[in-house]
Order: sequence, then structure tokens, then C-alpha cells
Amino acid sequence: MTGRGRRAPIELPPSDPTLKTRPVPRERHFVLRSFGPAASPENQHNFHSIEDLEEKHEARSLSEDDGEEADDTKELLELLISECDMDWREDGTPPEDLTWGPTIVVTAYSETAKKDLDKAVASLVEAIHRYLLRCRKTAPFSKEAFKRLRLDVIENQELLRNASDDRVREEFNSHVRALGLFPQSAKRRKRFSSDCLNRPDGPQRYGFCIVLDDQIIKTLAALVFPEDLKKDEELLKDIFLKVIDRRWKYPEEDDNEYGLGPGRRVYEGKDFCPILDLPLICAKWYEHAGLDEMWPLDEYREKWY
Repeated sequence: MTGRGRRAPIELPPSDPTLKTRPVPRERHFVLRSFGPAASPENQHNFHSIEDLEEKHEARSLSEDDGEEADDTKELLELLISECDMDWREDGTPPEDLTWGPTIVVTAYSETAKKDLDKAVASLVEAIHRYLLRCRKTAPFSKEAFKRLRLDVIENQELLRNASDDRVREEFNSHVRALGLFPQSAKRRKRFSSDCLNRPDGPQRYGFCIVLDDQIIKTLAALVFPEDLKKDEELLKDIFLKVIDRRWKYPEEDDNEYGLGPGRRVYEGKDFCPILDLPLICAKWYEHAGLDEMWPLDEYREKWY
């Protein structure tokens, strides 16, 4: 077999060489800041189970003016909290985390970016809130999903300023390893395999992180939401969040292609998520083996949902 006619693989860019000169430690204990209704531990005592919500839920008939196609937030909530009862350490301790939400890694530290960061994350929280508000037919589940939202923010100017995607991925993995959400058996295996815990398993909420650079911070901080929820699509349609796949490793050659001809693309362990679809992507992530299955995210709703 000569392989004649086979398309040449797309060459991936080389990995960040600074990871060899400035390697990331096995564990990094970042000081986190959290945003969203569940950011405060005191607010985590009033969560309701799906069963409780089903008992309270009554189908609401919407008028034609109010009615629009919206996602079933009961299904999304079930996915988002599907791992909340798991004992990741397998040590019998009760569940520690009943919330959901991706981690944010900040790579911009100009004076303007630092000033605008909190407003930018608050705008992201509000965009998620308004997505859920639009799902009126399943309102009790929408409210519960928002109550459980917690966005953890990783900031460190010295380590992350203008960090490459590769460094963000490795620093995020270092953070996840520091959480220790894996059993003692995995720690023991680490002694016999250098790759064990390099990309540790764990809650799906840590499968990818959102990157906030100068431009997206500026864009989010400048958002002014209209009173009419229906106008969000026009406001947000061109805003995309860079997401980094934590478990991705450089393959020997590209192993996931999309499209044909000059527009042909290859998966590089990252993607850009429409802010309009962020809650949907976070939930449906639990049904997929990885971000590469969902890529490209800007076409996910059309192709899968």
C-alpha cells in the first residue's frame, strides 16, 4: 500500500518551549476568587434536589408573545449536578461540592484589565443568568441551576501574564492535582508510572477552563444588557470564550480534523465557545468523552442539539 492520494496531515504548532525552561510544578496551590450565587459557602445550604423541584414544578402555559424555543433546564441541571454525590477520593468523606461552573484562568494583567476583571466576570455570570431566565417553561430548574453556579478564578501575574495555551493547560492541571480529587490508589500508581496523574481524572467541571485575556475582559466589561431578554442574541452573538481542554496532549500528528479544502481545521486542544451557549456546553460536556467530540463549539447546537 503506497498511501497515494492520502491527504498530508496538518502539522500542529510546536508546544511551548518555555515549559522545559520554566517547568510547572506537580501541584500549584492558587488562591482562588469565586463569583456567582454559590460563591459564598453560606449560600450552599439551600439547594434542592431534582425530586423536590419536580414536586414543585407546574407546567406553565406561555402566551404567544412570551413563548420561544428554549432549552430544557431540567435536563441540563441533571447533567450539571450528576457528579455532586461522587466520592472522588474513595475515602468515605461526604461530597464537598454541590455547585457547577468552569474555572477561569486570567492571562491579562494590564492596569485596565485588572480594573475591569471583576466587571467582566460579573457580566459572564449575568449572561449565564439570562440564558437560564429565558428557559421559562422549566423555571424551577433554571433557578436552581443559577443558585448552584460558582465560577472560580485563577489569577497570578507572575506565572500567567500572557501565558501560552500550553502553559495555561499545564498550570490548570497542576491546580487540579493540588485538589487531590482522586483515590489513594492513583497516588500509589504514580510511583510506578511517571504519566499517572499527569492528566488526572476528576469531576467533569475541571475538564476545561476558560481563558480571559485583555480583549475578552474588555469586551465583557463593556457589556450593557438590555431589559428585553430576547435582545441578548444580537448583543452576544459575536462573543466567544476561549476554552482549554485540560486532558489534551500533543499527538504525533493531527488526529481530529474538521472540514475540507483550504478551510480544513485540526483540533489543537482548545476551542472558542459562544457565550450564548455556555450553560448548554457545560452541561452537555458530561455526555461526551472530551472536548474534541464537541468541537467546533460554534456549531455544536446545530449539529448535536
